[in-house]
Amino acid sequence: MTRGIAIIIALASLSFAHQGFSKTMTVAGHLPRDLSQDYFDLEIKVTDISKTTPADGEDLFKDRIRVWLTDLSNSTSEYVPFETDPMLAKVPFTVRLNSQIIQTPNSNNLTDFTYNVRISANTVGGLKNTLLPNNKSSTVLQVYYYEEKKPTPEAKVESKTISINTAIVKTAPENVTAKGTHRAIVIKWTTPATATWSDGSAQTPSQVIAVAIEKSSTISSVPAYLYDSTSATDNDASEGACVYVRDSENCVQCSDPDRHYLNPTKLTQLSASGVFQSNASISSGETTINGLENGKSYDVFAFFTPGGLQRSSCKVATPSANTTWSEHNGEDEATLSDPKCFIATAAYGTALHKNLRPLRWFRDVVLKNSRPGAAFIDWYYEHGPAAAQVVAAHPALQIFTQAILWLPVMFLSFWIPLLGHLPLTAQAIILFIVAIVALNCTNLLQRRLRRRAI
Repeated sequence: MTRGIAIIIALASLSFAHQGFSKTMTVAGHLPRDLSQDYFDLEIKVTDISKTTPADGEDLFKDRIRVWLTDLSNSTSEYVPFETDPMLAKVPFTVRLNSQIIQTPNSNNLTDFTYNVRISANTVGGLKNTLLPNNKSSTVLQVYYYEEKKPTPEAKVESKTISINTAIVKTAPENVTAKGTHRAIVIKWTTPATATWSDGSAQTPSQVIAVAIEKSSTISSVPAYLYDSTSATDNDASEGACVYVRDSENCVQCSDPDRHYLNPTKLTQLSASGVFQSNASISSGETTINGLENGKSYDVFAFFTPGGLQRSSCKVATPSANTTWSEHNGEDEATLSDPKCFIATAAYGTALHKNLRPLRWFRDVVLKNSRPGAAFIDWYYEHGPAAAQVVAAHPALQIFTQAILWLPVMFLSFWIPLLGHLPLTAQAIILFIVAIVALNCTNLLQRRLRRRAI
């Protein structure tokens, strides 16, 4: 087993024999050029993993990944705890999973795992005051991967120097698409192996930032920086501005396209002006911009960070409440057989299960025809997909959700053929009478039980 640890900006990788294959871990990422930012992202990829099914109670992230910062000013090596761990106020940084774990089968009949990790500063002042004392522009970290839940001496380890990259990305994301969903837009792109940087090198960018500009907004300019190869950080760069041009494939136009790049920090401050953004690791292949208005059109584009001297062509997308589970994931317009029963569909594992039919009837006939019901549907369409992803990923939660849904499904299955043909007002009156009778019967039963107990 050979280990090579190179503390340099380029990736260092170690490998050891595993069932006849070489398991390798790589860590990629840069510190942000904007030092007022309070986090930085890493992509951790581990290849040729044999155990992909988690044991009961196992977390594929928290039980397998450990991160250590090895050159903090107050210690030689400090473990970075998870965001959900207690006593976080006592540590300078925390780590969390920034997006879903990507599991990809490979040619060795094993699995490659990709973890997108965000390390956040817990103190005021962001990275500048916490991670980079004495004007440092890099930090050394070690990432450990355990194939079993219990840490073992054979854990895979990767040492990596994370630095501020003085160069910025010149090329733009390719094959960008934008699809409107409920109060959101899903943006997808093709993940490149490398991109061209301003110093002529070919490296992997840190992130993709997607931006949506409301067409009806009054904004005319977009904040930018003027790139200078002698400026190590965005804090040293001169500020500039680019022009927003509606109804154009090049909707953001800069006077000096070889030097102007957008300012992500100031973009986040323009939501009141109709500018919204979301960022994701490039390997995720997609991100979602939330908090938009249904029925309004947006110009959408994406660019790489750090920098991003070029942006993708602009796409027009319009959020809409009339979207389905698949459309929430950016797919094409769905058919009637693909309904918006997010959590229920995740619980039963298919959109065609017979128990979903009475739930859809209740949504379309009862909820949609009342103001509180319509408000609930609106809230559910916004928050349901996230809950459905959790349910779909855990068989125990699927069974638990099915158990919760059993009683309303059975009640509606009895109700629909018997009274579903009546006008909604008549159904409401009957339902009210049934509820009163059931309540009285329950009270009567409780009184008799108390008397017997006496």
